[in-house]
Amino acid sequence: MEGESNRMWASASFVGVLIIIGLPLWWKTTEVYRVTLPYSEISSFDTESHHVATQLKVLANSHHLAEELAGKIRETFKEYDAIKLNIITEVLPGALRQTLESVADEGEATEEVGAVYDLYKHNTFYVVQRTPLFTDVWVGGERVAFFRDAKAVPTLCQALLNWIYQPSILHGARSQLADAARQVRSPGGAEYHIVLSVVHPDPQHLRVDFNAGEVMEDYIGSFVDELSELHNFTLKSQWLHLLDFDFQLKEVRDSSPRGRHFTTRQERLPLLLTRLEARAAHVSQQPALNLALYAVPCAAAPLRVHADEENDSPVQAFMSPKWGGVVLASPTAAECEAGVFKPPVKLVMGTFISQLRKLLGITDKEAIPGAHLDPLRAVSPRRWEVDALLRIRTLEHVTSAERSLKSLAKLLGEISNIVINDEVGVSISEAVTLTAAARAHATAGELRAAYDTARRADTAAETAFMEPSLLALLYFPDDQKYAIYIPLFLPIMFPVVLSLRNLLRWLRGKPAEKEKTE
Repeated sequence: MEGESNRMWASASFVGVLIIIGLPLWWKTTEVYRVTLPYSEISSFDTESHHVATQLKVLANSHHLAEELAGKIRETFKEYDAIKLNIITEVLPGALRQTLESVADEGEATEEVGAVYDLYKHNTFYVVQRTPLFTDVWVGGERVAFFRDAKAVPTLCQALLNWIYQPSILHGARSQLADAARQVRSPGGAEYHIVLSVVHPDPQHLRVDFNAGEVMEDYIGSFVDELSELHNFTLKSQWLHLLDFDFQLKEVRDSSPRGRHFTTRQERLPLLLTRLEARAAHVSQQPALNLALYAVPCAAAPLRVHADEENDSPVQAFMSPKWGGVVLASPTAAECEAGVFKPPVKLVMGTFISQLRKLLGITDKEAIPGAHLDPLRAVSPRRWEVDALLRIRTLEHVTSAERSLKSLAKLLGEISNIVINDEVGVSISEAVTLTAAARAHATAGELRAAYDTARRADTAAETAFMEPSLLALLYFPDDQKYAIYIPLFLPIMFPVVLSLRNLLRWLRGKPAEKEKTE
């Protein structure tokens, strides 16, 4: 009996060590570290309910007209929930009213309004009555629009809807499906590299007189300086020599001094981008906007795009959404004879500026009968266009951050063996906090703060989503664990279970089962 007792106590010690020390030790060393995440806050995100508040001041000659105009504007925008107008009505001060009726043009009138009201304040737009107006509505580059009288109210509402605020584009910025504007617009980011490539396929027979670095600073630099509140821009230029391309030209006879021109098909042009990408020397982690000036050889000049054959301009251009734009510049017959081609700088760079506007999110404005949109006097965008970009990018960043967080939370909930370390947890918590703050700023109409916070939230969410440590254990799934654990632990656990059975019988006062021998 003493030998059996010693054997039972030995079995009990072995089982105790296995259960009390072995199992907890195994559980602790094989557990997946996962910090606590704000799942409830993430699940409450509603990407279709974002909106930006903005302030609109209506200044009219009478209180009745100001209230009537405000009511019409509210009715026009009531079906759009991506933007909320905070309309303030005022009667024009007597002195300002007399001045607006006596000044010669709208440029002077804008200066007079700016002397009384702050036209530099973001997210605030002024609608001012000016009776001696040559059209119903006049919109310039500052944050002010003039209207003539009560008959101009419908036209003014259309100008605010289609030019100033563009709620349909704001809705597309937060939508899961990209609209036409978002398909062209480059993804938002803190920094862009703008690269101007001068493509010279025939340097042996034609010299191209074009200072790429200088025109980049003069034109592109002046344009992006006004957008420094949204992005940081790095300007670069390069020359690509001997990069020939088969346009599959078709010669067409005409009445020009040369007696002919060449055409190429529109669908052939995107293949040129492949050649440009293969030769481009620019490499960066930041998104790039590419501008390419292709100096057409004299043997193929003048070159026209088949889809736009009636355009006899020496500059032909096309865009690739989110990539950039290309300008095809053809030398004249005299330039080919002289062997020196000087591309028309203003025409070329004006085309590039137009392409950059679309790539960065500034859409073309369709004509509205009775409304006059003052042409751009310089390369700089209009101030209210910058506000529109801030609203678009704010909604884009907030929506992107929330979708990244919701996707990540869903992934972490479905796959239990993904490690969530402290760094990932901090990024997720920071993104959740910043997203809530961005929405609060946008709702309060604090546009600059909303944009800055939304961009940081998007960056934090993207950093968490792309964290490499999340994939650490995905290469060791559960089925492989069982394939290792079963052969390893089953031979060990089998005698332990049998010993535990005998131990229980011994504790109950029953004799332990004896091994059968032949």
